[in-house]
Amino acid sequence: MKSAPQITILIPTYNCGKFLYECIGSIVRQSYGDFEILIIDDGSTDNTEQLLKGMKLPQLRYYRNNHNLGIVRSLNKGLKLAKGKYIARMDADDIMLGNRLEEQFLFLEQNPEYGMVGGSYQIIDEAGIHRDTVHVKRDAHFLSLAILFRNQFHHATIMMRTDVAQQLKYSAKFPYCEDHELWFRFTEVAKTTNLPGIYLSYRWHSDNSCSKNQSTLKTSVLSLISRELDKINVPHNVRELMLHGSVSFGMATFKFRDESSVDELIKWYNKIFDSEILAQRYQREWLNAFKKEILKAYCGIERENTIAKEDYVVS
Repeated sequence: MKSAPQITILIPTYNCGKFLYECIGSIVRQSYGDFEILIIDDGSTDNTEQLLKGMKLPQLRYYRNNHNLGIVRSLNKGLKLAKGKYIARMDADDIMLGNRLEEQFLFLEQNPEYGMVGGSYQIIDEAGIHRDTVHVKRDAHFLSLAILFRNQFHHATIMMRTDVAQQLKYSAKFPYCEDHELWFRFTEVAKTTNLPGIYLSYRWHSDNSCSKNQSTLKTSVLSLISRELDKINVPHNVRELMLHGSVSFGMATFKFRDESSVDELIKWYNKIFDSEILAQRYQREWLNAFKKEILKAYCGIERENTIAKEDYVVS
């Protein structure tokens, strides 16, 4: 009897038949070979089923939903069916790069305190033309707090421990940011990090689910951030949440250009970093340096903070 694979590569798909050969080809060319490819077809109406059944790959397991269930239910179905010790996420329109499987597998094997690991990625268009490269942060201490300000992990670069993922599961309460929500809960039970490798070509195109559903995604992120602010006892109003969202959505470098908007954002950040819960988790000197770093990196703000505490305390 064949033993279970070490890695399950979980790929939910919907009408991505035209990208499947390139996607799966990039997987089978990996240096590490002890994996299964688990594809959850969410009721595709294109030629996905015919293509996959015609591939005759022994590592391939294909399941088709009778009707479209949505990404979260498809992902949770995949978590339940996964046989591997680890789950590597992938999307059907993306391309796996480098020695991703081997490097992430070895890291998790050698560092049991880590629950998941990601990596950097390229952005390509529908035709596969390279548009950008995104290098993600790697320090676990930084990531544990930075996730409150911006998603620090690309979903399709993640490898996670199957037992932890099966216990946590994806939540349907946060559509199109179900990954970001899951990472918050991962950081509560285990360390998380990114490795230095570039592990993915992420295809951004008009049919991409996040591209088509930006409004719903942004609403979900704001709801998620509000929940997390509540956890650290930071009261917030709609205006403050929108300020925070501007940073999360990458809009801050052009939004905070005048002194009044900069002052408003710094007041809000002072309010966050005055949280007693954060003070218990992190050293004050580190929190000050962290705040300075994200203001510069995410908002383009480099001037020293001169706002008095009494200006931002809620009465």
